[in-house]
Amino acid sequence: MTDQAGSDSSHRPLLKRSVRMASRSPRPSKSAATPPKAAVAAPQTPKEEVRRRRNPFNDMLKPRTGGTGEPPKDTPPGGPNRQHAPDVDNAPPPPSDDAIDRKPAERIADLERALAMAEEEQVSWREELAQAQTQRQADQDVIDDLRRQLNASRSNAENLPLEDSSHVWESTTYDAVQRESEELVRQNYNLRCRVAQLEELLVSPDRAQGTSTRPESSVDVQLRLHAAEKESQERLQQIISLKSSISSLTRMQSQATDSDLVASFSELANRFREWTVSNFRRTKPDFENIPKETQDTLRTIYPQYRAGSQGADKLALYQAIVSNSLMSVFESPLLFGLPASLAGLWSFADQVQNSGAAYGEWKRATIQVLECSKVEQDFAKVREQSLHRVLGDICHLLFTLTSINVSSSAQLGLSGILKQAVDLQRTLALQKAQYQLLFFRNQEKTMCFDDRTMEAINDVDPTMDDDSSMKTDRTFLFCAFPGLVKHGNEWGEHLEISNVLLKARVCTGLG
Repeated sequence: MTDQAGSDSSHRPLLKRSVRMASRSPRPSKSAATPPKAAVAAPQTPKEEVRRRRNPFNDMLKPRTGGTGEPPKDTPPGGPNRQHAPDVDNAPPPPSDDAIDRKPAERIADLERALAMAEEEQVSWREELAQAQTQRQADQDVIDDLRRQLNASRSNAENLPLEDSSHVWESTTYDAVQRESEELVRQNYNLRCRVAQLEELLVSPDRAQGTSTRPESSVDVQLRLHAAEKESQERLQQIISLKSSISSLTRMQSQATDSDLVASFSELANRFREWTVSNFRRTKPDFENIPKETQDTLRTIYPQYRAGSQGADKLALYQAIVSNSLMSVFESPLLFGLPASLAGLWSFADQVQNSGAAYGEWKRATIQVLECSKVEQDFAKVREQSLHRVLGDICHLLFTLTSINVSSSAQLGLSGILKQAVDLQRTLALQKAQYQLLFFRNQEKTMCFDDRTMEAINDVDPTMDDDSSMKTDRTFLFCAFPGLVKHGNEWGEHLEISNVLLKARVCTGLG
């Protein structure tokens, strides 16, 4: 026991010394059984790969392959996937540094080329934009010039003198143009004389041999003839263009040409005929039981309506009844539908209507004043009432003759035709020239057919040949639509000259 105690006592100082040394050391011993995770050695990575991984732009420039991706480079070679070592050994070697550097360079070159192309397109777009701006500025300048010219013309039109001075200017212009036209006509006449002389030389060369001078050859004469004819045609074209320019320059805004008036009246006549055909083509007139006012109207239009009604065209007779009522619109001395408060103008216009150009000027000025005054509303109301009265008279006459009521749609169509007639009457009243409507009424027993002012709209006898019809005289029965005659020129002067612009449409019979 003493030995045991001695051994224990001998070992105690050593134990104390070791405990004391252990308490002095601040760190744990390296000989621990389980080392910490930080103590595991990390795989050694090349410096080039570490530097390339720090720059992400290189990874962006690398092409993407469709196969299996490369294994991550930060995976330790001796990690837990140690069992796949044979596959790693069999994989293809990684590309070299030169190949990796070449691919980003090619990509950068492609980007530079695309950038250069984009810059070229941008430059071309800028040039096109500059051209468009230049063109737009030029167009704007042209528009501004046109606006200035228009404003200047308007100001000149507003500053024009009164009607008398304008008439003096028109007369002066007309005289100058007339002189120029006469000069051109004289030159044209001289050229035609030269042409006639040259033709005479060509026809009779023997006669020319007796003269003192030697005649020219036929070829020279033909050349001169063609040149003279060409010059004559050119002068004629100059005359025609001069006349057209005269009419366009001296015509006022309210003035209408003769062709326009003829076209308007022809359209009105066709509309009346279409209206009568569409509404009364299946009817038959009854002349037995008709009231007295209808008999008076028929006697005014066609005195022998009972005796000659068998050969007359019934549709033409219906149209004559409508035209007879329509003449109350065209025969108004000033305007149709004038209010009763202005009835004094009617009598005054009747008294001075044969005063020539002065009457036309007064009539135009009076109409313009009436349309711009306060009585225009009353004027329009009275005009509508007058039109309604004319429409009622026409429908009543046709009903007493055919026993057929005019439908509301037919009345609406007839109202539109009457309004067109009122517009035509106003147009005629505003003209400087004087126009007259010829509506022939057979007040006598017989009246001959005048082909200068009349146009037949019916066949006298369809079985008759053309030769026999030419030998047979036609007689006038009744007028279906009035004709239009112009007295004087465009300025209302020389009223002794008349021109038939539109022949009256009449129904004829055998004499």
